[in-house]
Amino acid sequence: MKKKTLKFIDLFAGIGGFRLAFEKAGYHCVYSCEINDHCRQVYYDNFGELPDQDITKIIPKNIPDFDILTAGFPCQPFSICGKREGFKDTRGTLFFHICEIIEVKKPKVIVLENVKHLIHHQQGKTLETIIYALEDLGYLVDYKLLNAKDFGVPQNRERIIIIGTLNKKFNFDLIDIQKNVPSLRSFLDQKGNFEYLDPKEYTLIQEPKKQLSGLIFIGYRNKNIWKKGIRPNTEHLSRVHRQPNRIYSIDGVHPTLPSQETSGRFFIYIPEENAVRKLTLKECYRIMGFPDDFIIHSSTAEAYKQIGNSICVPLFKEVAIQLKEQIFQQEQSQDISFQKNIDQFNCKSLNLQLEITGMTIMNHREKLLELYDLSAEVSNIQDLIPSNYIDYINVIATNCKKQKGVYTVLITLLTHKILNPNQDIRYHQKNLPGGFSGRTIDTQYITPTLKELGLPAMAESGWLTRSLEQPYPYTLDYNGNISNKKVKEAFLNLIDFVETYPNNTEIILKILFSEVRKITEANKIKIIKLNNPEKFDIATIVNCLDYHFNFNYKTHGASKLPVLAFYAIYQQLIQEVERYKSCQLNPLGSHTASDRTSKTAGDIEIIGNRKTLLEVIEIKQGKPIDLQIIRIAKDKIIKFNPRRYCIFSSANIKVEQSELIEQEIKKIRETHGCQIIVNGIIPTLKYYLRLLTSVENFINNYSNLVESDPELQAIHKIKWNEILFQLEI
Repeated sequence: MKKKTLKFIDLFAGIGGFRLAFEKAGYHCVYSCEINDHCRQVYYDNFGELPDQDITKIIPKNIPDFDILTAGFPCQPFSICGKREGFKDTRGTLFFHICEIIEVKKPKVIVLENVKHLIHHQQGKTLETIIYALEDLGYLVDYKLLNAKDFGVPQNRERIIIIGTLNKKFNFDLIDIQKNVPSLRSFLDQKGNFEYLDPKEYTLIQEPKKQLSGLIFIGYRNKNIWKKGIRPNTEHLSRVHRQPNRIYSIDGVHPTLPSQETSGRFFIYIPEENAVRKLTLKECYRIMGFPDDFIIHSSTAEAYKQIGNSICVPLFKEVAIQLKEQIFQQEQSQDISFQKNIDQFNCKSLNLQLEITGMTIMNHREKLLELYDLSAEVSNIQDLIPSNYIDYINVIATNCKKQKGVYTVLITLLTHKILNPNQDIRYHQKNLPGGFSGRTIDTQYITPTLKELGLPAMAESGWLTRSLEQPYPYTLDYNGNISNKKVKEAFLNLIDFVETYPNNTEIILKILFSEVRKITEANKIKIIKLNNPEKFDIATIVNCLDYHFNFNYKTHGASKLPVLAFYAIYQQLIQEVERYKSCQLNPLGSHTASDRTSKTAGDIEIIGNRKTLLEVIEIKQGKPIDLQIIRIAKDKIIKFNPRRYCIFSSANIKVEQSELIEQEIKKIRETHGCQIIVNGIIPTLKYYLRLLTSVENFINNYSNLVESDPELQAIHKIKWNEILFQLEI
């Protein structure tokens, strides 16, 4: 069956940067719109299609059906930011017309691009309103600053990318960032009619340094300077404040090409010639990722303006590829469900491997589940593996909780090797020779399946561990700093073994699963049930919880306990309390990720009846609430847009910061319309327990969560059993 061609529309199309990127990734453009006549002419010259002219006059229902909406829309202020009327807040702006099209056509994906400044525009209100408008239309929204230099072109050009999806949130972390940034040198013409500066027109600085951005500022033009009020010997500094006066080395990257510079005053230093010249127009287009045969405008000034207004083509090609892999791949694979056909025709007994171009019959999740089921009995295959490699497997299994990253990456690589025996799994990143994206496979298939099986698992991916994400192959001399040397030795030797003896990969993975199952079973503690829990008053229950949270465990994981207690309470609140009855709880995530890297708004998320985030609970066990915690909460509020954000801590507010904290909370409420509630863990539990009709249900909920939570250690479960046993005496 032929794969469906994904369709997109190109709004605020400019000269067609989005179209170039998405067509390179295999998408088909069905509609375009651009108001500027000069841009429309260039668009026609290159694509044979004249875009519609004015978005305000478009009748949305007349646009052909499409899967993705793309738009590099102008940044405009919203006059009624913060009124929380959804996309109606955007009335009077061009963005409102984008929302109108979205509301009528309901594309699966929205891709928006804007300047970096949008994040701070109107103190963040503009971005907040955009996100809220898209969420009001039913989309899961996230954004990130991406830089052109990370996608194979030598230009330091940061832009905010906003992506909205209907069913599954887009994960920016899976975008393939190139580690090696190319220099401007490799993008220059060797011959041409170059425009050089006379040596008298510029000054080169001594010992120029490469900045973190990749720029090497090497000199400035000797233009007229402002002398009034300038300190002696600093007159030259006034020259470098304006980009047209700066000169950059071709051994670094180039700064952002602005649309305002219509004279093309982008000056570069060529060390081999000891000369300074302007970038040519073709070179400007090249460092934006445009092909050399792209037809540009006949007016030089207009051509410079147009490329400065355009987008980095390779960056959006990678976004388009990731959209296919993350959002559309699963949907399309359902159209050709070969495994179901095999089941229907009772072909389970046939040992067939069917291959169809671009398709794998069994995906990583299915293969993982199959091998897990087969790992219940492995005594008949253990003798097939040398004893020293059995020892290596035991090292990984024994450390599957402490070294979850290594264990998860190994399972990912072994599973991929079984499905793709010709792939050298040591080359785990796309930018390595013949490599593949192990992280993508882990995030989409392996980690979710391990969680489903109740096995140790990372919050998102083993490749988020710094020692494993290094851009080097997992050869025996791998330099990644895996802290446990025995684990590192076992990890690298097992990978080396399956590359040497690929037919043994399934056996290795089955034995590994068998050992991990034993360890997981040994850690399973059955929580006892109280015979008559209703006889205990709230004060007794709270004292038990307080003791359970704060016992000196001498191991990690106890900070998850108050999170489970609040989750158990909310399980009842959404059934019993009127204001929560139409709400739902998001599943509990990992409590090990830092606040900055976590992909959720908080430890507990309550979704309102309009599928928007109503309330967030963040638990700080043993951490006093300070200004930094409030500011991190502010970032989450801007990104996820909840109505209430609760921070409960077992420690007090930092007294010396209490006034500043109060002012910041008030400012956040006035600016972003979100109420931040700060309180102690135990006082809040007392209050919530009074709202519940049944203490018994709460105790049962909490006990079930403690029993099943994979991040808790056995001691945490044993201690709760001891507490319950003491209550029964």
